[in-house]
This record gives sequence, structure tokens and C-alpha cells, in this order.
Amino acid sequence: MKRPKRPIIKLGVIIALVLLIITACQPPAPAVGDSSQQFIFLGHPYDWLTENRIDPRLELLDFSQYQGVWLGGDVCARTSKSPATLAYLDSLFDLKSLETQWAWGNHDLLEGDTDLLLQATDRPAYTTHWQDGLQLIVLNTNLFWHHPWGPAQEDCEEKAAQLHWLKSVLDTVQAASHLVLLHHHGLFNELKINEKGDTLLLDNVSAMPVRPDCRKGGDFTAEIYPRLKAIRQRGIQVVSISGDVGMVSKGYSITTPDSIHLIGSGINNSLDKQYPPDYVKNFQPDSILLIQFEPKTPALSWQFVCLSSLIQEQVSRASLNSLPARTRLLLAND
Repeated sequence: MKRPKRPIIKLGVIIALVLLIITACQPPAPAVGDSSQQFIFLGHPYDWLTENRIDPRLELLDFSQYQGVWLGGDVCARTSKSPATLAYLDSLFDLKSLETQWAWGNHDLLEGDTDLLLQATDRPAYTTHWQDGLQLIVLNTNLFWHHPWGPAQEDCEEKAAQLHWLKSVLDTVQAASHLVLLHHHGLFNELKINEKGDTLLLDNVSAMPVRPDCRKGGDFTAEIYPRLKAIRQRGIQVVSISGDVGMVSKGYSITTPDSIHLIGSGINNSLDKQYPPDYVKNFQPDSILLIQFEPKTPALSWQFVCLSSLIQEQVSRASLNSLPARTRLLLAND
């Protein structure tokens, strides 16, 4: 039985000024129509108290109901340290499925093994995926430099290869109705400004500029944003989604004057709130990004949904009452 459709952020609205929406939790809206597709985006979902598990609240969700699971990186605190951790993640997300797309984060490689990630996903660290007119580009932002000092002169050939590949892919985008860039670290941070022109620090790390390779003068925004702008001018909607979010903001949606959408979403409240690190600034309820795609229209929209609300919708009260004490406490405090 279909439930009433709730208000969501529509991608088709052209906004003249920069629009900033710091997320407020909303109840989840159901998929609409037989052709409708819904994707769930999980940014920064690791459990603070273990190195090999996701936030225990996320384990309660039924990911099979979504037409895509998009992982925004930092899935576990030490994701690729052990094959057992990747086997556990595979049991949740079916990592080799094309419906699961993963933009690696720094924690996914921390004390880990890149080869284990490649074997677990059976695809390269950066890749593309086409789904009914939606062109998805998955980046490996671990190859970018996110510090104010000059970039390290290491893995330069691999870094240059990804940048060359990305430019080549963007130059060939023609038939898509929508282009989505999926990445972990915050990108285009210079463009995240409010109506007053103030720069907004919304990602866990907001590097300006992001160096895409070993060049000291490299600038990801300066080199890539004009290509996105050209794609948008051809009538293709452009969205960039970051997963390194949750410590400073719980999520954001910004539309630039060029009608390009910059979105970020991540969770972080599995930490011990009594003894948080100084760099964690936001303790508001965690929210999850749900993305709705209507291929026939075509249209793309999204909403930020309270994680606790999503769980309460999918899990019975009896099951919730039988959860381990820590999981019940995390739900109660969020």
C-alpha cells in the first residue's frame, strides 16, 4: 500500500542564489511508482568503539529494499586490516553487486591492504556506473591532497592517472539525464558559501584547495568545476556527494549559482559523548541521505532522514526492546 508522499528537495528547481540547507531530520518518504528507484547513502558509518564494525544502529536496516547502496567511505575504522572485516561487510552490502558503489575513505585504508578492497569489490578504486540514465562516477579521494602544505611526492603516476581519467570521462558525458560524483573527502569547498558570501566549513575536512595530484599548483575545483558547469549547460543535472561528514555538520545541500548541487551526509554519534575529541563539534541526531530517482521523468530528489526514525519504521518494537543495551542507548540518545 502506498503511503502519502512527503515534501523532498527537488533537483529541477533552478535557484539563482546559493542555497544552503543544513539538514533537519525528516520522516522517510516511500518510493513512488513502479519505475522509481531509491538509493541509500552511508557516509562515515564506522563504529567508534570497534575497528571492524559499522555503527550497530545501521546493522538493523534492511538494505535489500534499496535499488542502490552508496557507501561514502570510512565504512569501518580499519576496514581493510582483516579479510574477516570485509567478509562481514559483504554479508551486509553484497560488495560485488553493481548496486553497491563504494567511494573509499581514509579509514578504509588505514593499517589496511588495498588489494583486499579490490578483491572484495571486484572493481577498481575509481570507476563509473550507469543506471537508467544516471551516470555515477566514483572517485578515490585518498589520492588527493587535503593539507595546506605542498603535496607529498609519492604515488604521483597513480594520482595523475585518476585525474586524467576523470577529465576524459567528464568530456564524454552526453546521454545521461543526471551525473552524480560520489566521493569521501569534501570537494569544491570554496563553493560552499552562504548568501552573505561566508565560506562554510561543513565536511570533517574542508581543504582549500584540494590538490588532485603531486603538483604544488594543482587545484581540483579550478580544473574540474568548469567541466561540470559545461555538462550542466548541456541540460544534464549535476550532483556531487561527500561522505566525510558528521563531526562538524550532520549533512548539507548547497546549490551553486550554476545550478550544481553539492551534498554531504555522514553519521558520527556512536562515539562516547562523555569524552569526545576536540575536533568533534556536532552532536545533533544522526541522519541518513535517501535519494529518489525517477528514470521516466527523469528526476532526482533527496531527503535527510533521522536514522532513529528510519530504524523505527523498519524494525518492530519487540525487536527494538530486545537489542543489546548499547544499541538501545544509542537509539534513545539520538
